[in-house]
Amino acid sequence: MKKLQMMAWPKLGVAMLLGAAVLMTASCAKDELSGDSFVGTYGGTQLSKPDATTIKVQASSDRTTQTVTWATVNGALSYIVNVTAGTTQGTYDEVVVKDVTVRGNTYSFKREAKKYYRFAITTAFNPAENNPASDPNDPAVKEWDTFSTDITIPVGTDLAKYFKENDPVTLAGGMPLIVNLEAGGQYTAPDTLNFSGVNATITSDADNRAKITFGETETAKGTIVTDRNLTVENVEIDWDITSNGTAMVQLSKNPTYEAINDYYRIESITLSNVKATDLKNCIFYDSNTKYCVVDFKITNCVMKLATAQVSFESLIAFQAGGAKDFTCEKSTIYGNNAVAKYFIRYNNSSRIDRYGFKEPTDTWSFTYVNNTFYGLLNADGQWGNYNGIVGKATQGIITVKDNIWYNCDKQTIRRLQHSKKFSDFNESSVIANNTFWKDGAALDQGDYTSAEANDITTEPSFVDAANGDFTLNACDQKTKGTGDPRWLK
Repeated sequence: MKKLQMMAWPKLGVAMLLGAAVLMTASCAKDELSGDSFVGTYGGTQLSKPDATTIKVQASSDRTTQTVTWATVNGALSYIVNVTAGTTQGTYDEVVVKDVTVRGNTYSFKREAKKYYRFAITTAFNPAENNPASDPNDPAVKEWDTFSTDITIPVGTDLAKYFKENDPVTLAGGMPLIVNLEAGGQYTAPDTLNFSGVNATITSDADNRAKITFGETETAKGTIVTDRNLTVENVEIDWDITSNGTAMVQLSKNPTYEAINDYYRIESITLSNVKATDLKNCIFYDSNTKYCVVDFKITNCVMKLATAQVSFESLIAFQAGGAKDFTCEKSTIYGNNAVAKYFIRYNNSSRIDRYGFKEPTDTWSFTYVNNTFYGLLNADGQWGNYNGIVGKATQGIITVKDNIWYNCDKQTIRRLQHSKKFSDFNESSVIANNTFWKDGAALDQGDYTSAEANDITTEPSFVDAANGDFTLNACDQKTKGTGDPRWLK
C-alpha cells in the first residue's frame, strides 16, 4: 500500500461492514454458515451458478479482512468457493481458499495490500431438494485488487482547504485514495470536498468516529462531490449553516470519463456507520447528470433530517439517472415530514438495458432490511418514483424484510413497486415482517404485497422518538426483532 510521508498510520477498529462470517485462510474443504440461505420448492431443478454481476466485495474498516456477497440462487442450499491471489494482474498463483462449502451468501477472508484477487463460486448439489449442482468448471467470477494510497489528515484540519491545496487525483497517484481521519477527531468542511477523478474512501475508527462539520462560505456550502466510486464510513457529519444546504453527497456535473450507453457508470457508493445530524438537504443528488450507480448502499447509519428543501423532491435524488441495485439496511432515517415527496426517485427513462446491462439475464434490485424510518415525506409522500426501471419487473428483485415505517407515506409497498404486483417481480423477491403505521393505524398494503408478508399490525412503542431515541419498549416489533437492530436493547 502506497504511503505518503509525514502521515501517521490510523488506529482503526475492526468492524465488518457486511454480514458477519468466519475469517478464513487457505484450507481444505470446509462448511461455513453465513448470510441468507434458500431452500425453495424447486425439487429436481438444475441449479445455476450465482449471477456474477451481483458479487460484491467490501473491505473491513482496518483493511485486514474482506467480505464477498452474492445474490442467492433459487433452490440452492450451499455454494463452493475458491479464492486465488497474485502480485501480477491476471496471474493468480497463490491459493487463498480452496473448495470451501458456504451455506449462505456471504464469505469473509484475509485481505492483503498490493494483491490481485480472483473469487470463483459455483452452486453445490442440494440434497434436500435433489437439485443438481451447477457446472463445477464454469464458476461465476469476480476479480479485484487491493492497491491504494493511504493518507492520514491531522485533527482540526479544514478538509475543503486541504483538498484544494492537495489535489486528490495527484495524491492518489492512479490508485484508490483512502482518507483516514483520526479517531474522535474534529474536522471542518465549509466548502466542497471534490473527489472527482479518483475512487475515494473517507474513513475513521468504527468505535470512535471522527466528526466533520459542514459549514458555508459566501459562495459555497459543505458537501462531498464525486464522479467515481465513493465510500464514506465511520464518521459523524453535522451541519453548521444558516441557510439551506446542499446534498450530503453529490455527483459531478462534469464526469471525467466516457459514458456507457449515455450513462456515466459508478460501480459503488456506500454510506456505512455514518451518523448525520441536522442534514439540511437531501442525502444524495446526481446533479441532473446521467449516471448509473451500480451498487448504492446505506448500511448501519443514523440520519436526522432538518431539511427546508430537497433536490428533485427526493431524499435520494437521481434527476437524470438511477441505480442498478439499491440497498438500505440496519439504519435509522428520521426527521421533518413536511418537505420531501419521495424517499428515492430515478429519472423515468432509467432502465437496466439503457444502463448497458443485458436482457433478460441481468437483474436490478431494491433491498430494505432491518430499518427504522420515522417521520419522512410530506402529506402527498410516495416512497419511490422510478417507472422506467420497474418496467422490467421480471428482472427486479424486491427484498423488504423486518422494517418499521412510522408516519411516512400511505402506500409504501405500492409505491416501492411502482404499482406493479409482487408476483410481477423476479421469483427471488421477498416481503416479510414489516410494520407500516401512520396516523394511529396500521396501513394495509393491499394486493401489492405477498400472501406471506405477515405484516405486524400493532403500533411500535419507542422510548423517546421525538429526541431520536428509537429504542423499542415492549411491543411486537421488539419481540420479532424488527427495525434497526441498534434499538433492540
